[in-house]
Amino acid sequence: MEIFGEYPDKLVNFGQSRHGSCLLTVLGYILIGTMTISQVPQIFKILRKRSTLCVSFCSLLLLLQASSSTVAYAIYNRLSFSAWGEHIVLMFMFVVLVCLLLQYNQRPIASLVFMTVYILCMVLLLWPSVPQRLVQTLYLLSMPAMVLSRVLQMYKIHRTKCPGQLSATSSFLCIFHGLGRITTSILTTGDRLMIIAFAIGSLFNVLLFLQVMFYRRKTKKVA
Repeated sequence: MEIFGEYPDKLVNFGQSRHGSCLLTVLGYILIGTMTISQVPQIFKILRKRSTLCVSFCSLLLLLQASSSTVAYAIYNRLSFSAWGEHIVLMFMFVVLVCLLLQYNQRPIASLVFMTVYILCMVLLLWPSVPQRLVQTLYLLSMPAMVLSRVLQMYKIHRTKCPGQLSATSSFLCIFHGLGRITTSILTTGDRLMIIAFAIGSLFNVLLFLQVMFYRRKTKKVA
């Protein structure tokens, strides 16, 4: 499915050309590098404050589902690493964040159980004989899961009127990643649904970033 107009078609043809392919490969690895460090500020902030205040547990689980299903789908279909490699790092970072959230909420046993269950689920999902339809279904659900995760996180901030330990830097890097993936999608496939999905995801990341900054400034003024 291609986006409308002759000009987008030219962009797709450029993306499939020799120079376009090199450009997309470089951009893909830049995005991987960016997302490799995207959640590091969030992890360090939680460790420094020893608190997960206002960090939504359900939001993290949904983000973990999105990254895990993307990794499984990409490996299953043998996609180019530059098109999805950042999700491997994100997957491990979201696992760390979930464990930290459980740990700082005095649930160390739950953290251990979560790790065990997650590893088993990933092994089963990456098993060669796993049904293709299951992998595809989980991948199709990854974008709605990501959007819902942002909505749940925004609702928690709105309810508490405080950004808590959420990192504005991590939120900003997610925006950069989304905009980059919109560009690579236009230049490679021109798939309208994929472009719209990334655009919606980027929009919610922008809204979350603005919300964090708004309540942070508001909290500083009160203090």
